[in-house]
Amino acid sequence: MMTKKATLSEVPAKYLGLGGWGLTAAVVANEVHPLCYPLGEENKLVIAPGLLTGTPASSSGRLSVGAKSPLTGGIKEASTGGLAGQKLARLNIAAIVIEGLPQEDKLYIIYIDKNGVNMLPDDENLEAWAIMPLWLS
Repeated sequence: MMTKKATLSEVPAKYLGLGGWGLTAAVVANEVHPLCYPLGEENKLVIAPGLLTGTPASSSGRLSVGAKSPLTGGIKEASTGGLAGQKLARLNIAAIVIEGLPQEDKLYIIYIDKNGVNMLPDDENLEAWAIMPLWLS
């Protein structure tokens, strides 16, 4: 978030075969220092579709969102259904890992499509949004 640039990379070998909450937990456990401040720049927010998301499998459209918890200090993950996970999976995105903090107090929209990733400031709606929205097309 400091540079507002997206980096696309291959899934590291140690994460192959993981998806959803398994991938979310593995990234946080392996890459976030256990004593870091949960609301600080060292924490990572991981958004990962399930392994079967994007396939015709019944009830497979799941999306996991996780990070180090400010409440417990452990790894916390939430799961949701809907189109966001399906669209990420259809774009062959195993996970979105948001790192760091923006240098200014602004809200950003992360816009992802087949052409790439854009981070757009959303200054007009700063008070209207409680969390950073994720828009997929």
